[in-house]
Amino acid sequence: MNDTTREGPTMNDITPQEARARLAHAEAATERRTGDRRVHGRATAAFGLIMGAYLTLSRLGEGTGWQTPLLAAYAGLLVLLTLWQTRATRSWPRRARTICYSGLAGSFLLFMAGVMTFNYREHQRELAGLATAEEPGLLVLAGVLVAVPMVLAGLVVQRGTRA
Repeated sequence: MNDTTREGPTMNDITPQEARARLAHAEAATERRTGDRRVHGRATAAFGLIMGAYLTLSRLGEGTGWQTPLLAAYAGLLVLLTLWQTRATRSWPRRARTICYSGLAGSFLLFMAGVMTFNYREHQRELAGLATAEEPGLLVLAGVLVAVPMVLAGLVVQRGTRA
């Protein structure tokens, strides 16, 4: 076998202009990945905050005329956030999808646990003949707890992973 029949240019075969162009292309790709990481991180944190706020506000607005507009605003914000996230990025950074979905799973489980707990407590108060309204401080705490997994996931994605 003869080594002189290799195809393609080697590092010794490129011109300084080609080397500068390749370096510029690599730097632009790095900046794009950093921007994508920032967008995905912020969107993930925002999803968590919206979920937590919805849990709190939906319980505070229970029995008022605000439930339907609140649900519409919740759905609309999620759609707008999703549209922004998909249009502002070209790719998913390494492991970002897994981290984001893990945060979503954690927030969703806490959201469902909060809904079930508040429904159970409301039912028990109804049976005892007490007022069914929940403590506002407890609702705010539940909303914050729901948001924590996605906010943490968003911070991890935005900061970037090692390796």
